[in-house]
Amino acid sequence: MLDESVYHKRMDKIHQKLEESGADFAFLTPAPSFQYLAGYEYHMHERLVALFIRRGAEPTIVVPAFEESDHKRKTWIKDFIPWGEEENPYSLIAESLGSPQKELSVLLDNSIPLGIYWNLEKALGGYGKTQSITPAINKLRISKSKAETDLMKKAGHIIDDAVMNAFSQAQLGMTELSIMQLVENEIIRQGASPTFAAVQFGENSALPHARPSTRELKKDDVVLMDCGCSLDGYNTDMTRVGVAGEPTDEVERVYSIVLKAEETAIDKISLGMNCGTADGIARRIIEDAGYSDYFTHRLGHGIGLEVHEDPYLVRGSTEELGEGMCHSIEPGIYLEGKFGIRIEDLACVHADGSEILTFSPRDHVIMDV
Repeated sequence: MLDESVYHKRMDKIHQKLEESGADFAFLTPAPSFQYLAGYEYHMHERLVALFIRRGAEPTIVVPAFEESDHKRKTWIKDFIPWGEEENPYSLIAESLGSPQKELSVLLDNSIPLGIYWNLEKALGGYGKTQSITPAINKLRISKSKAETDLMKKAGHIIDDAVMNAFSQAQLGMTELSIMQLVENEIIRQGASPTFAAVQFGENSALPHARPSTRELKKDDVVLMDCGCSLDGYNTDMTRVGVAGEPTDEVERVYSIVLKAEETAIDKISLGMNCGTADGIARRIIEDAGYSDYFTHRLGHGIGLEVHEDPYLVRGSTEELGEGMCHSIEPGIYLEGKFGIRIEDLACVHADGSEILTFSPRDHVIMDV
């Protein structure tokens, strides 16, 4: 969790939004917006957990009573509404609002489950007006502070170690799943949380985002690893490519094109540039090399509390890159049935250029198998 003062400043912005909108309260269930304000991540099951922010009052977290102690040790928020197994938490929320003379207006996060929306509406006797608080929170989240990027850089060093360790330990006959396990074990050993590990051998490397399988490593396979982890909720994401033997001339050629596209984009993407232009920097290099049909996705995505969040570096986007926005740069060329090459790093936008948040060498790894 970040310093408590950070969360107080964030909560001040929410109270400002409540005043501007005329809403009586904001209501968020566990999701990135909840995490951004409460300071911790939680995966809700069937029992209600929610952040409840009344205009002019301290924030409150609604929790199952038997979990209250665990939640209290993770957050800066002091006020709780615990509910017992035999109680209706929505009724307790309604009671805490007193007996208003009108239907209440509420700011809701976009991720709230529909069933919870209906249950709260029933307990309140209807909504006066509902509005989304998500755009206001996303506007705050999109620019990262130094404290946030410091966590992302620490996670970046961990994923560097985990991926490079997996390349060095790989042996012929090991499966994609077993290499994935090597990555995740190292992440856990270093105190971070694994979030994903796409490990793809040979022809599977030409399938962006394919899940690891029982495919075994063979001599001269291209090996693509797209892996991530989080530290105190903040994510990293990096892709590197190795070869289990000697790369062919075609692999070398395609790799050099993708590397040039990525490094040119890193050098040229700048503060105030729109996201569509940023995408075009790398895309033109790949198109000019004759592989336009084989770069099949956007150049990058924002990253922070979510692995994929605003901004998105995609053709046609007019969104401008602002100070502190963190994003991936990940051009790729995918030759189905043969191999795929993608190289990915993270960058944070500053007035004096991009700050790189991932650290492994960008040359392809020649694996000693």
